[in-house]
Amino acid sequence: MKKRILIRVSALVVIICAISMLGACSTGVYKESIHWEEMIANNTKGYLLVDKGRYEEAIEYLEEAVEHAYEIEPALVDLDREIKLDEPMGAPFNNLSWAYNELEDYEKSLEYIGKSLLIVPNRDMEYVNKGNALYGLYRYEEALESFNHALELGDEKYAYYGKGRVLFDLERYEEALEQFDIYIGLDDADMDGYEMKAYALLWLDRYEEASKLVDGLIREEPDNYDAYRIKAAVLEDLDDLDILAEHYNGMIDKFPDHMDVYVQMIKSYTTMGDLDRAKISYDAAIQKDKNFADIHIAMGDVYMEQSMYVQAAKYYDHAVRLNPQDEKSMINKLRALYNGRRNYQCIAFGDEVMKRKVNSSLIPWFTGECHFDLDQYDEAIQAMERVIELDSEDDEAYAMIAYSYFMMEDYDLAEEFCEKTLEIYSGNSTALRIQDAILDSRKPLGERVKKFFRDNYLYISSVPDMDEILSKLDKENMTPAEIADIIGQAQYKRDVFTSVIYGEEYDLLTAPSGQDVIYEDQGSIAYFRIHEFNHNTDDRFIEELDRIADPENKKLVIDLRGNTGGNMDSANHILDALLPECVTSMLIERDGYADSYYSDADYVPFKQIYILVDGYTASASELLTMGLGTYLPNVTIIGQDTYGKGVGQRVFEDKQNKLMILAVNHYWNVRQNNIMNSYISPDIYVKGSTLEEYMKPVKAGR
Repeated sequence: MKKRILIRVSALVVIICAISMLGACSTGVYKESIHWEEMIANNTKGYLLVDKGRYEEAIEYLEEAVEHAYEIEPALVDLDREIKLDEPMGAPFNNLSWAYNELEDYEKSLEYIGKSLLIVPNRDMEYVNKGNALYGLYRYEEALESFNHALELGDEKYAYYGKGRVLFDLERYEEALEQFDIYIGLDDADMDGYEMKAYALLWLDRYEEASKLVDGLIREEPDNYDAYRIKAAVLEDLDDLDILAEHYNGMIDKFPDHMDVYVQMIKSYTTMGDLDRAKISYDAAIQKDKNFADIHIAMGDVYMEQSMYVQAAKYYDHAVRLNPQDEKSMINKLRALYNGRRNYQCIAFGDEVMKRKVNSSLIPWFTGECHFDLDQYDEAIQAMERVIELDSEDDEAYAMIAYSYFMMEDYDLAEEFCEKTLEIYSGNSTALRIQDAILDSRKPLGERVKKFFRDNYLYISSVPDMDEILSKLDKENMTPAEIADIIGQAQYKRDVFTSVIYGEEYDLLTAPSGQDVIYEDQGSIAYFRIHEFNHNTDDRFIEELDRIADPENKKLVIDLRGNTGGNMDSANHILDALLPECVTSMLIERDGYADSYYSDADYVPFKQIYILVDGYTASASELLTMGLGTYLPNVTIIGQDTYGKGVGQRVFEDKQNKLMILAVNHYWNVRQNNIMNSYISPDIYVKGSTLEEYMKPVKAGR
C-alpha cells in the first residue's frame, strides 16, 4: 500500500508564477531581486523531477531554490517563528519535503515542511504533507492532528485519504472506512481509495462487501490492471491457493506486459506459506524479463523473511546491478550481509558504494557496524562520522563513536561523544551504559576486580569465606600480583579453569599471534585449521567458507587438534554458518538463567564434514564439534577423546595494568548435553598425531 505524498496544488501555483511572473503572484517586494527568477526556475524544475520520480535530481534543484530563497530573505536561514511572505517563498521547502517523503526520509521531510509552515499564510496541502511525514515516522496521533488541521483549512481530498490511513493503522477501521468513502466521493477514479476501503472491510470481517467492491471495479473498468491487483489482495484473504493462482494466471494472460503481477504473486504466496509457488513465480518472471529489478527484490524479501540472509543478499545484488543508483536495493543488500554476519563482504560493498555521493545514512551505518564487530574502531568512527554528515540528529551514530573510543580506552573522547549523544536523546541506553563504564574504570583496580568476580564467578556460593577473602581487594594501590593471590584464595577447590594472567605472561598472551584460521583448497576437500577461537575467528572462517565453489559436492575438514578453546560467540557463529535453523547451544549461569544461541535457516551445506580432535581439544572447540555432530547426519569425528571442558569464562582486562582475569562463569550445553566431567569420543580413533594419519579416513571416504 503506497503512501500518498502530494503537494501538486501548491507547486502548480509556483509553476504559474514561473511562467507568467504576473504581479498577482507577488507583492513585488521580492520579484525585483536577481535571485527571484532563479528560485522560481529551480523550484519548477525540482517539482517536475519529483513528479517523474527522479527524486535525487529533484533535490539538487530544490536545494538550489532554497539557497536563492535565503538570499532573497536571510531571515529564513534560522527561521524559528512565523513570517509572512509571498506564497512562492515557501514552495521550495514544501517540495523538498515531498521529495524526501518519496525517498522515505521522513525526518528530512518533516524538517522542511516545518520551515514551510512557518512561512504564512499556509494552505491545507502543507498540513497534508506534514501528516504524511509524521505517518512515515509512525507518529500516528500527530499525523492525525495534522490531517485534521488540513481539513479545517479546506476540503482537500488527500487529507481524507491520509486520515483514513492513520485511522487504519490505529485499527480504527470503521472510522477509516468513513474517510475512504469520503475520499472516493471526491475522486472516484483513484484506485488507492478503493484499495484501502477493501482492506478496511477485510479487517472488519466483511469479506462479501470487499469482494463485491472489487468485482464492481472490474465490471466498470475491465482493462484496469489495479482493479485486478486489488481483487488478488482480497482473494488472498480467502486462504485458498488454487483460487488465487487461477486469478493470477488470468492476470498474466490479460496483462502480459505487467511484470508487477509476478511481484505480487511472490509476496502473496510467501504470505500464505507456499514458498514453492513463490519460487516458481520468480523463475517464470526471470524467464520473461530478468532485467526487472523488483522481481529480484521481491525474492530477496522472501529469503529475508525466512532469515536466509546470505541468499537474500544475492537477489538484492541482482537488483543493485540492474539499477546502480537505487539506494533502497543497496541498503537491502547491506542489511542482509550484516544480519548474515558477512562483515567483510558488507564493508567491501559499503566502501564501494560510498565512493560516490549517497543520500541515506543507513549505508555508512551498516558499514560502521561491521567495522565495529571486527574491532576496527578507527574505521567504525569514520563510517559513523559519515552517518552524522547525512543525519546530524542520529544519536545512535554518536553513541557508536563513543563506544568505539571506549573500546580503544580513550575515555575522554568517549565521554565527549556520550554527552553529544545524550544532548540529542537523553535516554540513549548505549551512551548511558558507557558513561557508567567510564565511571567504573576510574575506580581503584581492586574495587573493580572485586565487583567483577562477585558478579560473574560461577562458584561464588561454594566458597564459605568468600566475602572475607574478597574484602582484601579493598586495599588501595593493589598490584596485579597481589590481586592474583587473592583470586587464587577465592577460587573453588574443584575449579581448575579460573586463572589470573599478568606481567610478562600477559604480554605473551596479548602479543599478535599467527593466523587463527588457515584454509587450504585441496580439490574435493576444503581443509580448515582453527588454532584458537578469537573474537574474529568466525569472520575469517566465514569469509573463506563463502569462497568455496560447489560446497555441497565437497568434504569439509575442520582441524581442532590442540585448540583449547576461546571465544564462545565465535564458535556459535561458525555453527550458525554450517547449521540449519536450530538452537546451537545454551549458556547456563549460576542463577539458572539460560542464554541461547540460534542458527538461522541459511547455511552452507557440504557432502561430508570431518572434525579432527585430540586430548587438547577443549571448550569452544568441543562446543563446535558437539554442535555439528548433534544437528547434522553427515559429521564424522576423527582422533582421540577430547579434554572435557563444559564451562566457559568471563574476562576482566585492564590493559594499563597488564592484568587479565578469566573467571568461570557458566556451563554450556548442546541440546541439553554437557561434557563437564566427561569428554567427546571420536567416531574413528587415531593413535598417531600427524595430520597424515588423521586424514587417511577422510581420503578413504569413511
